[in-house]
Amino acid sequence: MLDEIFFLLIAEDDADDREIVKFVIKQNFPDWQYYIATNGQALLDYLSNRPPGLPLISLIMLDINMPIKNGIETVDELRTIPLYKDIITVGFSTSDQDWVKNEFIEAGGDEFFQKPNEIVQYEKILSLLPEMVSSARKMNR
Repeated sequence: MLDEIFFLLIAEDDADDREIVKFVIKQNFPDWQYYIATNGQALLDYLSNRPPGLPLISLIMLDINMPIKNGIETVDELRTIPLYKDIITVGFSTSDQDWVKNEFIEAGGDEFFQKPNEIVQYEKILSLLPEMVSSARKMNR
């Protein structure tokens, strides 16, 4: 597990999915901190106005299909911001089409999952995130 605080940044436009993610985090990962934006532009605005002294962002989860700025556009822009270009990004979509995953990865995304439709699936995916961060940090040493 990670030595420091695990801080998850999430962009998700669907209110039900936001509530499910919050529920899973509170029930299974109570030590995690998180912030949820309702679209990619709101996530980028949060990053540009983020007060100093907050924990480092461990990982960013992006819904692919969002209004204003979708997950692919958001990860593409994140990769141009020096402070955030190396943060692990995970995309989610209800689509199981390969082109969606491929576009996200080509834009700079690190991992992609089909959006779960059951809480237990969310639990399983979220449980993988700290190890993804830990592995990435070991590789960057």
